[in-house]
Amino acid sequence: MKTRFLGALCAVLVALASPGAGAVVVVNNDEWTLSNTGYANAPADTDRFVSNLANLFSGGGSGTFHAYTSNFSFTQSNLAATLSGAGHTYTTGTAFAFTPENISGFDALFLGGFYLSPTEITTLINYANSGGNVYLAGGTGVGGAAAEAAAWNPFLNAFGLSYGTSYNGISGNIDVTAATHPIFDGVSILYQNNGNSVSGPGVQVSLNEQGLYAVVPAIPIPPAIYLFGTGLMGLVGMSRRKVA
Repeated sequence: MKTRFLGALCAVLVALASPGAGAVVVVNNDEWTLSNTGYANAPADTDRFVSNLANLFSGGGSGTFHAYTSNFSFTQSNLAATLSGAGHTYTTGTAFAFTPENISGFDALFLGGFYLSPTEITTLINYANSGGNVYLAGGTGVGGAAAEAAAWNPFLNAFGLSYGTSYNGISGNIDVTAATHPIFDGVSILYQNNGNSVSGPGVQVSLNEQGLYAVVPAIPIPPAIYLFGTGLMGLVGMSRRKVA
């Protein structure tokens, strides 16, 4: 019984700590990009951007995504149509508690305009570091720019990023051809309207030195845990040989 328990434990630890176990955090300075207005201003580019996001988050398969917010940019029709049209499942709303058990089944969470408690922020960090993808949009105006930054920076700081405490005033169709990440493949312009600039090493696009988008991998679980797990595997193997 003890051997079986140790075997199961070390398998979980190794799976969690193995390279690639972490996911991707995508940060947009503004909410309007994925809204119907964003689609109307840059239809083909926005559709391609969303398709690229979904492909990344799902690993090329059919993904299950949820927007934990009632913000208009996530609840309007075009975003849902793009995702469902590509075979993904997309839902919205905050009717369920933001707990590990309730969010673990989603390949990605879309967030913005609905703030999480400190406990929920910790849950979100753990979700990302355990393989869940996150798309976060700022610039929603809820409480003002400083309040928005304060709400999300505890999460962003865990990945070396932060939102600015004032809105950047950048609006319109923004050229994103300088971005090199695959989510921007085939995308020339994206719409925005006055967001929170993003700073940190993951920033992919800037305009007038104002960070507009960031893409960073989730922080992997510390190597010590991986080594502990693999060490347990060795002990389990030795124990099984002795029993045999």
